[in-house]
Amino acid sequence: MSVSRRDLLKGIAATSVIATTTACSSLGSKGATSVLSNEENQNKAKKPNLLIIFPDEFRTHSLGFMGMDKYTKTPNIDRMAREGVVLDQAISNFPLCTPARGMFMTGQYPYRNGIHGNCHTPEEGFFGGSDFGVELKTNAICWSDVLKKNGYSLGYLGKWHLDCPKAPFVPSYNNPMENRYWNDWTPPSHRHGFDWWYSYGTYDLHMNPIYWTNETPREAPLHINQWSPEHEADMAIKYLRNDGGKFRDNDQPFALVVSMNPPHSPYDQVPEKYLERFNDKTSRELNDRPTVDWNKEYLEGYGPEFFKEYLAMINGVDEQVGRIVNELDNLGLSEETLVVFFSDHGCCMGAHGEPTKNVIYEEAVRIPMIFRWKGKLMPMQDELLFSVPDLFPTMLGLMGLDAEIPDTVEGSNYAKTIQGEKGDKRATSQFYVKTPYGAPSYGVRGVRTERYTLQATRKIAKPVEYVLFDNVADPYQTKNIASENPELVEKLVKEELMHWLEHSGDSWRPTEVPASVLKAYT
Repeated sequence: MSVSRRDLLKGIAATSVIATTTACSSLGSKGATSVLSNEENQNKAKKPNLLIIFPDEFRTHSLGFMGMDKYTKTPNIDRMAREGVVLDQAISNFPLCTPARGMFMTGQYPYRNGIHGNCHTPEEGFFGGSDFGVELKTNAICWSDVLKKNGYSLGYLGKWHLDCPKAPFVPSYNNPMENRYWNDWTPPSHRHGFDWWYSYGTYDLHMNPIYWTNETPREAPLHINQWSPEHEADMAIKYLRNDGGKFRDNDQPFALVVSMNPPHSPYDQVPEKYLERFNDKTSRELNDRPTVDWNKEYLEGYGPEFFKEYLAMINGVDEQVGRIVNELDNLGLSEETLVVFFSDHGCCMGAHGEPTKNVIYEEAVRIPMIFRWKGKLMPMQDELLFSVPDLFPTMLGLMGLDAEIPDTVEGSNYAKTIQGEKGDKRATSQFYVKTPYGAPSYGVRGVRTERYTLQATRKIAKPVEYVLFDNVADPYQTKNIASENPELVEKLVKEELMHWLEHSGDSWRPTEVPASVLKAYT
């Protein structure tokens, strides 16, 4: 008889409860039965809250405490890191907005959840056909669906970017843009359990954002004249306070997502007060990584010349994160609330000649990952090879909902590691994916180990091309050593990459690798 992981965990949980109950009844003063009061039982059964803050395009390198972008200013996030658990080797497996968000919500890699590109309507003649669209499926099991089933009030605030716009298209500055439609309202049937909604699809006018709420119709979103992270911090604070009882059920635990768009491009849309904090230096002085290509012609509004604006956005986001977390503390909720801070991906800002993301370089894949829970998690840093699909099971594990993790989840539950305990099987690599729309068997796959980054590119009727970086000897990833190390390439493909392809059901295969590598998998 087949037993699912969920059923097995439920059985273990039930056994643990029986054992605990038996042990409690046999302890106490002089063998007397220990009886909990009603208040103690209620406190014991109380479920923790969850607060998730994830800005878009915020790279690990720009965290002040990491010491990599030496001019960055992130005092509030630095303080949160000192108070929490930092996973400083976390990555985004597919560093692009929608695929990363899809992995976060489902705990699945892109081949399984079907999200292998950004949500927008394709232009005519686009590979995959004019009807091809990428979005989060309504029948996907998201962590929010699990929490809803377990009695949580759920709120989503900010950028969603998980639905493909449908005709008739709503008026928006980016509908159409580049012959595609980007922004749309998300119908309640697509919200995966979030009952308080204050969101939009994707809309990059940061100084004048728009939002759809529970009350606004599709054709009439709210237009706000305020920098979006600042406005979202205002709304998050109202949610935490539950002003007027309008935001959530006070009798239920809550889970709130604050999804800020900055420091996403366009980089010049940032309040002057944050720019002024960097006025003593130019972008060339601030953006001092040796791989930055200053001679390349970038698209208008992109490239290394906007690094001052990028750091100003980082500083502004940090200030808003501080406001939200300080309010949580002021309300006395910090000991009953797990706070998670991360980003969907990073940003190259001209490093390696790349303007933004969706590449395997460290500046794009490395992301912040901080877990803070006062009184529950001891502050520490860990070099665990953690990635976005691991968030779903790890959050539920930390919240005591291990038995509720569905079998659909492909990420790993690292709750024990984050709690400073042993028992988790630590990964030996992280999986990287970049695939063309509608062609998941082609494109790029890769792995990142504690030392190496391997990228394999498969094109139609072309040999597989490999790139290999030694991130210890060459931390700026300046030299491709693949041709000099064929045995190491073969080892990484066989022992790491093939494992991830099998685990995630990915149809991509390195067909040019010697048959000996593939033998065990065919």
